[in-house]
Amino acid sequence: MSNPRADYSSIVSRPPLYLPNGAKVAFWFILNVEEWDFNAKMARAVLPTPQGATVVPDVPNYSWHDYGMRVGFWRIKEVLDKYGIKATISLNGSVCNSYPEIVQAMVDSDWEIMGHGFIQKALPLEDDEAGVIGKTIDTIRDFSGTAPRGWMGPGLAETVETPDLLVEAGIEYVCDWANDDQPY
Repeated sequence: MSNPRADYSSIVSRPPLYLPNGAKVAFWFILNVEEWDFNAKMARAVLPTPQGATVVPDVPNYSWHDYGMRVGFWRIKEVLDKYGIKATISLNGSVCNSYPEIVQAMVDSDWEIMGHGFIQKALPLEDDEAGVIGKTIDTIRDFSGTAPRGWMGPGLAETVETPDLLVEAGIEYVCDWANDDQPY
């Protein structure tokens, strides 16, 4: 079955994409800044537990997230600022409440912030998908002063309705479909 959201288009049948100033490569730096629930099973495990048992809290695996918020984000920001690189942040809306210092640093660096769910939980698992999208957009707008234009779903997960709900909420682009080298 072909993609129901976009007609097939082979890259060899399209006109060449010319970049500004004769550039040969386009690079888009997207950094996911997420909040994981300490009291829930971790969806991704860097360090598996003995015998594959599920443990809550999963301290070793939660810690890699926590390290990113305490250290990793700031080190990446330092390098991006040093070289004048503007990032796009894929942001869980709850980060505005839980880690306001991080979100303020994004705003101060004039980075684009796109929605990434309210907390790191796949939209298909949410009871009210439209409500989560709206809450995410409202929270980011209320904190930063600007509503997000883009969206990357947690885990790139969508329902059949997600793209339509995002359009209704004012989202202009989605990063969940990693199926091309060019935007469409």
